[in-house]
Amino acid sequence: MAAGELFELNDIKQCRTELTAEERDNALQNIIRNTRLGIKYFYTLRETCGILRCTYDELMTMLSRYRLDAVLFRSVYRVPWYGLCEYLLDSEGDDLEEALDEYLQAIARRNSRTSKTA
Repeated sequence: MAAGELFELNDIKQCRTELTAEERDNALQNIIRNTRLGIKYFYTLRETCGILRCTYDELMTMLSRYRLDAVLFRSVYRVPWYGLCEYLLDSEGDDLEEALDEYLQAIARRNSRTSKTA
């Protein structure tokens, strides 16, 4: 289990299915349409869980690991429309943060090898 994760990845896949590309596009269109019409700019955590098909614990993990933006109004968290759209768009492709971490670790290993030989 990766550090900071609440569930084993295999167990999550048994409990729920991920959003398909069509469902992701529909969710994006609904969010953007609601924003353009001025209906909704922020989503509650419960609504966000419904849109992303995740549990409350998974959502809190995403918020604490900075994978999803949230705004604190007084004592209540709200997810802005642009943060939700960004998360839905980013989850389609490769995870750029993981690729960046791997790259930085590779550079650190190379630098530590060269400093030992010098």
